[in-house]
Amino acid sequence: MPRARHTIVKAMSFLAILSLLAGCGALPSPTAIPPTPTVAVAAPVATPAPPTTTRVPPTATALPLTTTPVPPTPTAVPPTATPIPVATLGTELVNLVKPSLPKPAGTPGPGNMDVSAMQLSSKSSSNLWAAFSTGFRPYQPDRKHFVAIYSREASGWKEISKVEIECGDYLSDKSVKQVQIEPSRVWIQVEGGVGAHSGCFNLLSFDGKTLRSEASSQSSSAGAGRIQDINGDGIIEAILDQTDYYVFCYACGVRYFRYQVLRWDGAKLSEVKLTPLADSAPADLRKLTNQAVTLAQAGLWKDAQETITQALALKSSDTAVAWNAGLIKLHGDDFAKQAASGPYPLLDHIFYGDYPAALNVMRPYTPEQLFGPKSVLLSIQIAQGWEKSITGWITETTTLAIAAKPDLAAAYFLRGWGINLTQPASPAALADLEKAVQLAPNETLFSQGASFVKKSR
Repeated sequence: MPRARHTIVKAMSFLAILSLLAGCGALPSPTAIPPTPTVAVAAPVATPAPPTTTRVPPTATALPLTTTPVPPTPTAVPPTATPIPVATLGTELVNLVKPSLPKPAGTPGPGNMDVSAMQLSSKSSSNLWAAFSTGFRPYQPDRKHFVAIYSREASGWKEISKVEIECGDYLSDKSVKQVQIEPSRVWIQVEGGVGAHSGCFNLLSFDGKTLRSEASSQSSSAGAGRIQDINGDGIIEAILDQTDYYVFCYACGVRYFRYQVLRWDGAKLSEVKLTPLADSAPADLRKLTNQAVTLAQAGLWKDAQETITQALALKSSDTAVAWNAGLIKLHGDDFAKQAASGPYPLLDHIFYGDYPAALNVMRPYTPEQLFGPKSVLLSIQIAQGWEKSITGWITETTTLAIAAKPDLAAAYFLRGWGINLTQPASPAALADLEKAVQLAPNETLFSQGASFVKKSR
């Protein structure tokens, strides 16, 4: 069948060519062409199609691709700036502040101020500095010393806060230093000189925004204050020195020690004082502690030290006991040192509250040597001309002691002797001497002294 179809197609193609040639005149006039016989074509028989199958290509096994590793794109790192040496920064700050001084540094006389700087240690910033004035401050016009806090920014120095020092005529480059009171603030201690030999102490704090004065003290001696852990809890307290350095004269060396202790309460420095225990405390602990407090308040430091030591032996966790012990030790230790080697043993022992030792100073002498117009105890060079001062101090200290221990015979005797120095005819002097005899009738020193004074009137 395919072959018959092919024949028909060839015949039709031949006729088409002849027709084309005739139209073009390439052939002679056509002669009648007999008609092409019709050929019967049988209808095609459908051949059944083979079954359709879906060809699934074989699954290819993935082969690893060989790739050339691409290096990571480098991140641009800015060059590390070379840190400026601390000494250079300090010089920068000094040169920045120095022009604000009242007159050029190096000018002789009062007002010859300069500037020093120091880097501060701080949790919040590594670029914190303090700049402070040094030298002698001027009085006309009046200009006080100062401490200022600066930070070193990328753009330069920035002043954050500044305070003037309330006391202090002279500061050196060693007068200002950073100290550790508690960790939430930056603490700065300032120690300066006032006048010929007096001292000035300031304690400043910086909370990150404001520099302020937390404590200030002036003393007739160079040491006007210090910092110390009083109660052994690891937290530092400020000690302001209120000692009387002029019992006789400044150079005489007899001192009456007084200290004000300040502790940080979270907002400010508050004073710590001798405090009796409440009734809720254990009876034995309360008895010993309160007795020690009473003795200390009366100036009987030796007895107070012995008594508070017994209280501490009870191993109490009461913080008031530790505070009282710390305050008693602070004062008692200094009085004990003076009593051991002070220049005027009679008063040194009385100030410590060691009355037996004070009486021992008198025992080598006769009643006339002690109570006569020129007492042997006034012939000591340090005491000459200080009769009124001696009488005043003995009267004050013995009166406190008698209030705490009304049966302290030695205190009555010493007070009577002191009053008799300046008021030989005073009834009060004889009354005290006779009271001493009444309380200690077997004490020869008392009975002989009272008898001598009574007969000399």
